[in-house]
Amino acid sequence: MKILFISTFYPPFVIGGWEQLVEEVNGRLQTRGHVTHVLTSNYGMSEAKSHSDSFLTPGSKPSGIDRILTLEANLEHYSPLALFGYSRRLEKNLEATRDTIQRFQPDVVFIHIMWNLTRGIAWIAEQMCPGRVVYYVADHWPSAPDPHTDYWTQPATDNLRSAGKRVVAPLALRWIRRSNRDFRLEFQRVLCVSKSIREELFDRAVLDPANIHVVYNGIDTSRFSLAASGRVPPNGHLSLLFAGTLVWHKGVHTAIEAMRVLAARGETQGINLTIVGSGHPDYERQLRGLVKSYNLENLVEFRGRAQRDEIPSIFRRFDVLVFPSIWEEPLARVTQEAMASGMVVVGTNTGGTKEILVDGDTGLTFKVNDPECLAQKILQLKRDPALFDRLSRQGQSKILGEFDIEQTVDGMESHLRAVASLAETRPEAVSSQFA
Repeated sequence: MKILFISTFYPPFVIGGWEQLVEEVNGRLQTRGHVTHVLTSNYGMSEAKSHSDSFLTPGSKPSGIDRILTLEANLEHYSPLALFGYSRRLEKNLEATRDTIQRFQPDVVFIHIMWNLTRGIAWIAEQMCPGRVVYYVADHWPSAPDPHTDYWTQPATDNLRSAGKRVVAPLALRWIRRSNRDFRLEFQRVLCVSKSIREELFDRAVLDPANIHVVYNGIDTSRFSLAASGRVPPNGHLSLLFAGTLVWHKGVHTAIEAMRVLAARGETQGINLTIVGSGHPDYERQLRGLVKSYNLENLVEFRGRAQRDEIPSIFRRFDVLVFPSIWEEPLARVTQEAMASGMVVVGTNTGGTKEILVDGDTGLTFKVNDPECLAQKILQLKRDPALFDRLSRQGQSKILGEFDIEQTVDGMESHLRAVASLAETRPEAVSSQFA
């Protein structure tokens, strides 16, 4: 098959695990004989370092990649001025999509991350490749507002801005809705990363249940299971790790608050927390400010973002992954990677997380924004090496048995083949009306 991937981001520029998943799936489909191409945004390319293909399956080759799409808005701070030039950016993205499909002539279009991209891109794909568009939904974008609508419907932070926003917002929203009025997506074949996402699409996006299927995301378990070899349950000490993007909805502040609780009780002997990752600059400053204000500098360390190939060795050096997420997680790969490495995951069971993290079975759980409970779970593991050993083994067994990436690609490939074989219309037969 000729498969066109569409994704907001694609390595080397990554925010989290989903972009890496797209690349890994792409590589494995190539090794199975498929021809692929990637249409993605150019965002972050000036900051990104040279591209490494080390995570593609051996024998695969980098895809042809068009980094020509433009994001709807800045990732860190929305600017109201983004509305100016919106029509120009929209038409540029639609034209880029038309041209890419016309040149590549895919058998199937495989749409992944669409957050911060216009839905018009997916709409063009549905029009030019009717019945041959497959969505892999690993976040909440089908039911979430676009960044412009989100900004103009939110209250302002002060009275002066609020007054101005009340005047401008109706005009801005009318312009946005008029520009996007035709982009109603059919979602004829939707693959969901978890049952949680599938349920959300039933409830909020109001999609046809017959069109929605669950294909769990997976990881290269061989890379991470090696990190578990020789792991010994900690005895009297516990090294904690947070690894991921530093944004508010990931709840990193809860982990720091839990360290404050332990310090106040005099229970920090042998316990330390390392934070690996980067993210929103305002939130990073807030986290560092918390550590300083609580006098936790000797207990909490910030290490910045790690390279992808460093993660298995990092996991080998830690006992516990703290996963304090606040939002409804689709299904975080970092939890799978940690469990495959033999770490014990202590996390909130929001969204898809509860489909792999079961309290007392494959890990330990605590309530959202509850540092007291998190602190108690940490002490529980420190004081009970046998519990740690049992959770470590059972968590690893869960991931190795059910969440290997080859199983993910098997499921995806089956749906892609079904779609490609059912639809006979080719893009050259319909593209003239969109040229």
